[in-house]
Amino acid sequence: MSDLVWRLALLLIVAGATSACTTRFDAPSSLSSSEQLIAGERRLLAVEEYADGPALATMGRLYLPPVTLAAGADIDPDIPPARLDDVRRQLSRDLCQRLARAGFDVRPVASAPAVDRDGEVSAMINGIRRNNVATTGVSRLIGVAVPGPLNPRVPLGIGALGVEAEILDGEGRQVAAIRWASQNHLASGGGVTTILGGTDAFSDLADVMDLSSVFADAFGDLVEEARADGETVEAETPRGTCDAYRELIDAAAQDGS
Repeated sequence: MSDLVWRLALLLIVAGATSACTTRFDAPSSLSSSEQLIAGERRLLAVEEYADGPALATMGRLYLPPVTLAAGADIDPDIPPARLDDVRRQLSRDLCQRLARAGFDVRPVASAPAVDRDGEVSAMINGIRRNNVATTGVSRLIGVAVPGPLNPRVPLGIGALGVEAEILDGEGRQVAAIRWASQNHLASGGGVTTILGGTDAFSDLADVMDLSSVFADAFGDLVEEARADGETVEAETPRGTCDAYRELIDAAAQDGS
């Protein structure tokens, strides 16, 4: 690699490391309650969170409907509904997969009767900031040119995502919740999303798509750590379950719901 590329990469790493990793969205909370939230940290990112370990440990099956857009969500204007549905699909699938790895039987369609499930997950997008396509493209290209675990970012036009999520037990009591928002900072993509990711790696929602799995990991880590303190019910999500969100969201879009 030429000296010029190395110097540019070093400049981006320094600039990215000194830029803010968090963001705030001007949107009301959609959680059933915020009273139990406390300040926490997930992968170097400040969050607000709550988890009832003993209650979560007794849960095996969770109903996780598709992620929604929160009422009053702070979303950049002029994003087509179809693109917002793409974000919902990605986030729903990532969250399903992460909760499955945490030892839950996750179901995207409500079972009947309701007693067949131990809890219900609610996840709502409350903010989206698009990234600048040009600066994202430069970052992706340098991510290919510079090997290693970090994906350097041009510290301009970085996208952001805000999400809230909670788990309610069978009686509607909140047993876990998180309020989370982040820019796609230097290492969030882990160097995985690069030019090899195809055209989606260069879209104006590329950062938001990257951040989907970062949020899912944050919520999954919170729940899994809380469950680990006691005797835990372990369940398994049927293979292919998390792929169902595409059809569910597509069907809802066709129905106009």
